[in-house]
Amino acid sequence: MVKASDVMIAQLIFAVMLLMPLTALSAASAPKPPSVLFIAIDDLNDWVGCLGGHPQAQTPNMDRLAARGTLFSNAH
Repeated sequence: MVKASDVMIAQLIFAVMLLMPLTALSAASAPKPPSVLFIAIDDLNDWVGCLGGHPQAQTPNMDRLAARGTLFSNAH
């Protein structure tokens, strides 16, 4: 004999299985938020090359990163 609770559990599992693809589709169509990388450097002053630099400070990676993004040169 099949219990009513077993039937209800089976119906619930069936409903969840039907809805799972719908949630995957809605998540796939959602716009991807922009990637943000915020680097705050203290005690480096303006020694990085993209800010005028210092003759003894070699910062090619920071210079390339600053050229690809947005450089805030006056932040408080």
